[in-house]
Amino acid sequence: MRSGRFQHVLAWMLHLVMVVLACAWIAGRAFSDRFGWSQPVSWIPPAVLAAPVWAAVVVTGWRARRRRRRERATGRVPARSIVGSIVLGAGVLFAGVSLAHLLCVELGLHRLARRAPTAGEVSIRLVFWNQAGHRAGDLGPVFVPLEPTVLVLANRHSDSSTGEVARAFAETGPVHAAVGWPFDVFSRLPVRRWASTSLGLEGRSRAANDSSQRDSGWAAWYELETAGGTLVVWAIDLPSDPRAHRVPLAREAGRTLASWSGAVRVREDDGYRYEKAERPGFPVPDVVVGDFNIPRGSASLGVFLEEAGAAGMRDAFDAAGSGWRRTWPREWPVWAIDHCFVGEGVRALL
Repeated sequence: MRSGRFQHVLAWMLHLVMVVLACAWIAGRAFSDRFGWSQPVSWIPPAVLAAPVWAAVVVTGWRARRRRRRERATGRVPARSIVGSIVLGAGVLFAGVSLAHLLCVELGLHRLARRAPTAGEVSIRLVFWNQAGHRAGDLGPVFVPLEPTVLVLANRHSDSSTGEVARAFAETGPVHAAVGWPFDVFSRLPVRRWASTSLGLEGRSRAANDSSQRDSGWAAWYELETAGGTLVVWAIDLPSDPRAHRVPLAREAGRTLASWSGAVRVREDDGYRYEKAERPGFPVPDVVVGDFNIPRGSASLGVFLEEAGAAGMRDAFDAAGSGWRRTWPREWPVWAIDHCFVGEGVRALL
């Protein structure tokens, strides 16, 4: 009797865990980071919430099979068996949906086939890296083997020389540099104009030396000359404070870019000169890349692009990516917080 009662309690606890985790998974996907309460839920990796439910469904299914054998032998179907069957059915449905989401949305396994540039297309390989929190060193040998057409470095350490990177690039082809905190760009394509600005956000970075550093966020744009015309690239670095609600932060950052009217650096033969921006706002981008400190698929990413005047841009991973493309933490990446978005005239090839 005691054994049966214990198994009954254990079964209902298992059902409760299934329901709670499934509801958290659904809430995270449905509400994303639109609300303060839903943001931490949406940041939990979907597989972390779904995997225990999958295991619980297997265990519950095994127990249900044994129970049905006993019921056929006795000819009785208790009411709790009917409820348990309903919960199990819902669990199986959730397991199927969440597994499909993992394989198609999170891993993009339906995009495993690589696509090559078509005739007439200009192929550009863009590499972005944020050095914050990483040790200093010579970056040239690290990135030159990747053969980037455009390399965007964010938050470069003072001990990592831009001159060394430029010299490493120059050994294998032409190099055009646009250097200036917090972004450094090294390009095989001429960089004609560029500008940068602080986003003025209220954020704090991770503690350093027992103090919390101010992290206001930064953005820059670069106008590159390609064989197919001008290519405008935005570089973004949003605050990393995990306590900050991302939707209002992204909205404010986007509006800052839409109303920006600062000085523009214009390349000349012997250096560059400054000129006033012709109109308010960053120029319409073809590519937006950077460390957003926001997980892939979050609603706040769309809010940022819309407010900044870049609505309709597509996530490069959703267009062509596949596999476990995560970027943080560096040692065991779980979250994809560095993103690349492409505009109407750009096709992503990963």
